[in-house]
Parts: sequence; C-alpha cells; structure tokens
Amino acid sequence: MSVHKNSLLNTRGIASKLANLILRYKALSAILVVTFLLRVPSFFEPLWYGDEAIYLTIGQKILRGGIMYADIFDHKTPGIYYLTASAIGVLGQSVWSIKFLLMISVLFTLITFYFLGKKLFDEKISAVATAILAFFISTTIIEGNIFNSEIIMILPISIGIILGLRKNYFWAGIFFSLAFLLKVPAVFDFGAFFLFIILAINKKTIPDVFKNLLRLAFGFSVPILLTALYFFSVGALDNYFQSAVLFNISYTGFGNKFIINNGLLLIKAIPLLLIVFYSGYRVYSRARSNKINSYVTYEFLIMWLILSFYGATFGGRDYEHYLIQVVPSFSLVAAVTIFKPQFRKIGAAILISILLLIYLLNFRPWFRTSYYTNVFRFAANSVSFDQYADSFDRNSSNNYAIASFLTGCEKYGSDKKCIQTRTEPDDKIYVYGNHSAIYFLSGLEPASTYITLFHVENNETAQKSTYEEIIKTKPKYIITSHPLPNSFPALEKLLSSGYNLFAFYENSAIYQIKKTTFPLLK
Repeated sequence: MSVHKNSLLNTRGIASKLANLILRYKALSAILVVTFLLRVPSFFEPLWYGDEAIYLTIGQKILRGGIMYADIFDHKTPGIYYLTASAIGVLGQSVWSIKFLLMISVLFTLITFYFLGKKLFDEKISAVATAILAFFISTTIIEGNIFNSEIIMILPISIGIILGLRKNYFWAGIFFSLAFLLKVPAVFDFGAFFLFIILAINKKTIPDVFKNLLRLAFGFSVPILLTALYFFSVGALDNYFQSAVLFNISYTGFGNKFIINNGLLLIKAIPLLLIVFYSGYRVYSRARSNKINSYVTYEFLIMWLILSFYGATFGGRDYEHYLIQVVPSFSLVAAVTIFKPQFRKIGAAILISILLLIYLLNFRPWFRTSYYTNVFRFAANSVSFDQYADSFDRNSSNNYAIASFLTGCEKYGSDKKCIQTRTEPDDKIYVYGNHSAIYFLSGLEPASTYITLFHVENNETAQKSTYEEIIKTKPKYIITSHPLPNSFPALEKLLSSGYNLFAFYENSAIYQIKKTTFPLLK
C-alpha cells in the first residue's frame, strides 16, 4: 500500500513540475505543440525521397556488418549514415524510424535554440526566433519534413554555441565537430563562432583568447581523429578519405564554373574576404584597448548568417533543404531586427540581401498545402496508398511494387501456399537508376558498392568497379530505368548476354539472371 502511495506521490510530483515548466515557458511550450502537430503528417510519408532511401539502404548495410565507404558508397561525412543505422536498428527497419528520430531531434533542437536565444539576448527575442526556426524546419517550404543532415546538425551547433558562451570551449568544439561529421558545411558555423571568440579580445585578454581558441580547435579535432582512427582500424581509411574528403571537393565544382573551375566560388567568397578584413581590423584595434566589446554579439549574428549562407550555397546546387543551414542565424537576426532599434537598419538590409540572393541563386522555397490535404485524404481512405505515394513522387508506388515483386512468391503448391519465393534473403540485386528505395523496401542487399545512378553514370572508375562486383556477386535481378540510360556500355552488354528481360513495370525494366550465366560470368 505504501509503495503504491509513494508511486502516486512521485507521479503527481512529476506532473506538478511539468505543469510548472509549461507555465514558466508558455511560448516555448506552444511552439513545441504546434511543431509536433505540423510534423505528424511526416509519420505517414512513404519512402519517396532519394536521400532518405540512400541513408536507409546504407544503414541496412551497416547493420549487416558492412563498412561505410569500403562496402557501400556515398559522399557525405559518416554521421548521417550511422545515425540512420542506429535508428532502424532500435526502432525497426522502416522509414517511420527516421521520421520519428527527426521529430525528437527537431523538438530538442527548438528547446536548445530557445535557450541559446535567451542566453544571447532575452526571452522575447528567443521566442520569436524559435517560432521562425520551427516554421521553416517543420514545413515543406524548404523540405523541413525530410530527414537530412542540415536539419539534424542544428542541434549540435546550438549546443556548441551554448557551451562556448559558458566558456566550456573544449566541449563546444566537440559538438561543432559532431555537426561537421553530419555534413561538411557545418565548418562555416564553427568558423563564425571561432571569429566570435577572437572578436571578444582586448589588451588584457589576449593570452586567454588564444588558450580558448586552442581548446575549441582541439575539441573540434577529437571526433574527427577518432572517426579516422575507426576507419583505419577496419582498413577503410583510404576509402573514407577518398569519399568524404576528395569526392566532396570535386562535388563543389558542380554549378560553380565561372570562367574557370569553381570560379563562382571565388565570387561567392567575397563576403568571406570582407569578414576576414573586418575581423582583422577589429582585432587589431581591440587588442590595443582595455574596453569591453559591447557589440560582439551583433557582429557574431551577422558573421554567422553570412558564413552559414555561404555554407548552404557552397555546393553549387539549389536544393531547398540546403537553406536549412541558414535558418538558425536568419531567425535570430530577424527577431533582433524586430526588437532592437539600434540593429534594425543593418538587420533589415542583411535579411533583404539574403532573400534576394536566395532568389538569384535559383532556390525556390515552396509551401505545399497538398502535403497536408493529401495526408488527411489518405487517413480517411479517400485515396489508395499508391495514389498517396505518387503524390510525393511518381516513381514511389513503382518502387514499392517492384520491391514486393522481388520478395513475392514464384511458385505455389497445390494448397495455394507459397513453396518458393523469387529471392532468398542472401540474394543480391542491382538497381541501375535513382531508385535506391528498392534495396531498402525489398530488404535485399546491393550487389555493388555504388547504389545510385548519380555515382556511376559517366564515371569510368565507378563503372569498372560496379561491373567487377556484379560479375563476382551475380545478382539474381537487375533493375534498370526504362528506357535504359545509354551510359554504361559494359552493363548493357552483360544484360544482353547474361540476363533475360523478365518484365517491364511502368518506367522500369526487370532483368533476371540466366541459369547458364553462373558458370559463364567470370
């Protein structure tokens, strides 16, 4: 009886504390509730987005013991893949698992960002900035519904800044590094905070500032070195370096040619050069003074916004989710512009400039009302799953159908029970096209390290490696886009000699290995 009474008292105590927190932080609580409601439709999304399909396929491979970069390829730093593997390992091998992880991450991000804004300014500014951030990372306007590195890395960046403001520079560096391991452009957010520390300098604090920068840099290096040590221990350090470093360097060349390769990057870097010159001048003048620098926080906001915008446009592509990197600093600048008269003119000028550049660089943010109406129709059984899936991407239902076909029944017994499926769990398949979702949905392992058309098309090295792996692994089925992309001659020759065209399904072709192929393929 006493145990029950104590348990009841504990429950009431927790409920009372929770109620007090909600009353204390009413604005934040309201933002979290609205954010949760806005994100609920994401739980119903099919697997339709290419990046999510890649992450899930790689996560599946990692859970089977595969080594990232050595056994399966993509070009981002490793954090997003191992995070995906953890999510589907714990929550189940479904797209819902990463959507649930994203929901939790976003809610914790908003809580952390709220206290960051409060630490930098006040509760009013913090609430408005958090509301702006919540809107952009919880709606379709810049693909806030998608599980991607840009949205996940806001949390470690915000924690890093808070820790740095509390003078815990080593751990601040650790969290900035975790963001970097999610995606390389996070280094620009780190750079903004690095400059923030430098600009706080005065004549008396020069030795302390130098020590703080060393602590920050050392913390930043630790996770990266540990990651390199891990890949070295499993014999994949060279693969890691080639994929996550060298490939990313070449990746920036897309869309950035202006007179010379990456010439546009130099033009985009003009604001960075201005920041460097400005910082140098301010450091020089402040290092000769004993005054406390009262404008450093405003300078940090401006630098953070400019550097994060450069990070978002660094790759030369106009994918809307890249803009998510800009939203935290943009939200704070917007809120400060509203409430701080002394910052209003420069804040408004910077915000208008950023919005204009977004348009000029061909980004097209878009609020899809159909995203919400379609989920209600699907929940009410007004549309079929195929119709709902195709409202996201016209290939979505095809991918589900092909995955179901591959794992379906090939032979039935007299009692109409399946006695032979088309594939066994150990069978491999190869998909030549941008339909990585088929791998994950079927649960069948890729026959090649390269799992997207993007990484193989017009890449002789990748094609040679893929061809050799197909010869070695002998995938039972090869699925290609239809018509077949005329960019991989060796595969086309192999399909004509070693595989039968089994079926067409919408815009895909399914090839089945010939029984005589096994001894012939060498």
